[in-house]
Amino acid sequence: MRRKIAKLNLPLWQWLAVILFPIGVAVVASYLSAQYFVEDKVKGVGGIYVGHIDSLISHADEISHYALALKDTECRELHNYMLFQPYFRSALIFDSQRVYCSSKTGDIDVPLGIVSTTENLEIPNQFIIGGTPFMPEVPAIVASNWEPISKHGAAVIIEGQYLLDSFVQPNVFPSAVINVALSINGKTIPESLEFKQNEVMRLDSDKHNFSVLLAMSPAFFWHFFWIFLAISLPVSIVLITGTILFVLYSRVTRHSLADDIRSGIENEEFFLVYQPVICAEDGKAKGVEALVRWQHPQMGLVRPDLFIPIAEEGKLIVPLTNYIFELALKDFADMKVEPGFRIAFNVAPEHFTQDDIESKFIHLRDSLERIGVKPLIEITERQLLTPDICQCIESLRQLGILVAIDDFGTGQTTLSLLQTMPLDYLKIDKCFIDTIGQDSVTSHVLDTIIELSHKMNYVVVAEGVETQEQADYLTSRQVHFLQGYLFAKPMKLADLKLWLVEHFKR
Repeated sequence: MRRKIAKLNLPLWQWLAVILFPIGVAVVASYLSAQYFVEDKVKGVGGIYVGHIDSLISHADEISHYALALKDTECRELHNYMLFQPYFRSALIFDSQRVYCSSKTGDIDVPLGIVSTTENLEIPNQFIIGGTPFMPEVPAIVASNWEPISKHGAAVIIEGQYLLDSFVQPNVFPSAVINVALSINGKTIPESLEFKQNEVMRLDSDKHNFSVLLAMSPAFFWHFFWIFLAISLPVSIVLITGTILFVLYSRVTRHSLADDIRSGIENEEFFLVYQPVICAEDGKAKGVEALVRWQHPQMGLVRPDLFIPIAEEGKLIVPLTNYIFELALKDFADMKVEPGFRIAFNVAPEHFTQDDIESKFIHLRDSLERIGVKPLIEITERQLLTPDICQCIESLRQLGILVAIDDFGTGQTTLSLLQTMPLDYLKIDKCFIDTIGQDSVTSHVLDTIIELSHKMNYVVVAEGVETQEQADYLTSRQVHFLQGYLFAKPMKLADLKLWLVEHFKR
C-alpha cells in the first residue's frame, strides 16, 4: 500500500485537497442533514399545535351555531351548555348594537365594545384580545359568527391561559423547540415574544386565520449536527478519498503500464499464442490467428483487453504489432504446414498511416511465402477507417496480402464503407454467434451479416464457436471458416505443433 501511495508522487497542495475535500463534503452534508432533521421535527411539533387550535376554533363554531339557534328567552340554556366546555371562557350573543346574552351572567345589555372596539363582528372572524372583564390580564381568542338574515351573532372566547400553558416547552435536552406563539392578524399569544435571534418557523393553518410561530433550538441543531458528522466523516473519508486515490493511481498506473509496454517490447516479454481456424467444409485447419500475450515481470500474465487499449493510447500499437510480426516469422521459420496455410494478424488502422507500411508488409509476405504461408491482416474496428487508410489497405491487397475486417458489427465499420473498400475476409464477432439457438432480436442480425457477406463475395469467418449446434448452424449457412473453443483454444507454438500433427492424422 505504501508503494502505491508513494507512486502517486502528489505535491503538498494536492494531498491537502485529497484530505480536506471529503471533510468539507462531510461538514456540508452533516449541516444540511441536521437542518432538515430539525426542521422536520419542528414541523411535527408545530403540526400538533396547529391541529389542536384548529379543533378548538371548529368547536367554537359549533358553540356559535348552538347559541344562535336559541330563542331570546333561552339565554340560561347557553350557561348550562358552556358548563361542559372546559377550554372556553364564555360565549356571547349579540345584535348589531349590543350584547344581550352571556354564558357567564345570563341576560345582559352592554355595548359591543365589550368584545372588541376594532374588529368587525358582522363577519365570521377570529382575533386575539388582551383580556375580558372577568380576566382582564389574560389574553384570549375570539371566534365570532354572524347571521345576516336575523342580524344576530355569537362570539365564543377560547381560554388563552390554556394555550399559554400548552406552549410551555418541557425542560429536557435536546428539545427541538424553545418557544411557541399563536399569531392572528399581527397579534400574538403570548404578547411578548422571546424568540431572540433564533430561527423562527411559521406554520399557517389551512382551515382558519391563524399561524403558529416556533423558535427552533440551536442546541438541538448542533447536537444532531455533531452526531451526523461523526457518522458521515469516516464514511466520506473512506469513500471519497479512496475514490480519488483510486482514480489518481489508475491514471498513474496507465502511464506506467505504457512505459512497461515499451520496455516489455525491448525485453521480449511478449509472446504469441495461436488459435486454429477450421474449414467448415472438410473440418481441416487452414490457418491460425496469432494472438499476443504479455508476461509482465511483476504483474504476471496481463490480459490483452488491458494492455492493448493502453498501447493504442500511448502510440505503442505500431511497434508492438511490428514485434508480433517478427515473433511469428521466428516461430514459423522451421514449421511444415499445408500449402495455402494462413496466419492472421490483428492490425490497428493506425498502422496504415506509417510511411514504411508497404515495405514492412512486403517483407512479411515474402518471408512467410518462403515456408508456404500467406499472411492475413485483420483490421480491428476500434478506430474509424478514413479514406486514406482505405486506399492504403487496397494497395496492400494489390500486393497479394489478404485483408479482413475483424469483429464486424461491433466497431466503426459501416455498410457504406464496405461497399467502397473491397475486402477478402469478414470475421463475425462472437456476440452474434452466441445468439444461435436463441429467440432474440440480434439473432436475425447474424443471418443478415452472412447474407451480406455472400452477396459481396467475402470469405466469412465465424469466431467464438463453442458448441456443435453453433458449428452446424453456421455450416448450413455456408460460413466458410470456424474458429473457437469447440475446436481448439489458443496455444503456444510447441502445443500448436503437436496439435497440428494429431489433427492431420485424423
